[in-house]
Amino acid sequence: MNAKRHQDKVALVTGGAQGIGAGIVKVLVERGARVAIVDKDAETAAAYAATFSNSDQHVISIQADISTVEGCRSAVNDVIASFGALDVLINNAAPGRNKAQIGRLHGPDWPAHAEVVLQATAWLAEAALPHLRKASMPAIVNISSVTATAVAPEQCSWPYHVSKAGLEQMTRYLACQFGAEGIRVNAVAPGLVDRDGGMKISDNPENRKIIEAIVPLKRAASAAEIGTIVSFLCSEDASYLTGQVLIADGGMGVRENFGASLRARQAD
Repeated sequence: MNAKRHQDKVALVTGGAQGIGAGIVKVLVERGARVAIVDKDAETAAAYAATFSNSDQHVISIQADISTVEGCRSAVNDVIASFGALDVLINNAAPGRNKAQIGRLHGPDWPAHAEVVLQATAWLAEAALPHLRKASMPAIVNISSVTATAVAPEQCSWPYHVSKAGLEQMTRYLACQFGAEGIRVNAVAPGLVDRDGGMKISDNPENRKIIEAIVPLKRAASAAEIGTIVSFLCSEDASYLTGQVLIADGGMGVRENFGASLRARQAD
């Protein structure tokens, strides 16, 4: 059933060239969707789209700067020009985490996150709305983070935390706005994820000890596992779900912090 779950559906995935976005694209394509990868990095997006060229699926890359309203509208218009429809909007793009901004109260990090995580989500939803109205099972899925509700001051700047928290509230707002149109809006909040390509968080033995101590499932998620949750939210199986944030953290959030920290320390 999964192989045909999104047959002939058209999905737009921002930031789909790598990381969690790439995992989402892979799952949607495997399940029959036609996918437009929208990314600022044209070369990486085109290279990833080309990896699907030997299949019977249709994947295109679109270079766009979604930090501007013009870039958002252009991205949606390009999808319609290529596929003639739009059924699913996945707002995954976010600025890279700049470690130099951690702990700073002032700097360029907030405008970057406000534009890409919050404003782009609203602009893309607005541009996509006329097309989503025509879809049989339209859906918007926003990619949040467990740091929307838990603070990780050693890992992320405050703009990253606050923009993800705002994205979850925007998810609820858009669910109320678009519900009468039959458009469902949900979010996924990943925890620790081993992204495809490059160094994985679990590759470090010390990290792996900590993960095994604090995560009940004793491992990080894969990008594809996040993709399967997104796929579910876009499917008919989630037809009565809207305004929800699904936490995908392997149970990490239900552990009591002190006990989990003791266990991680004892693992050394």
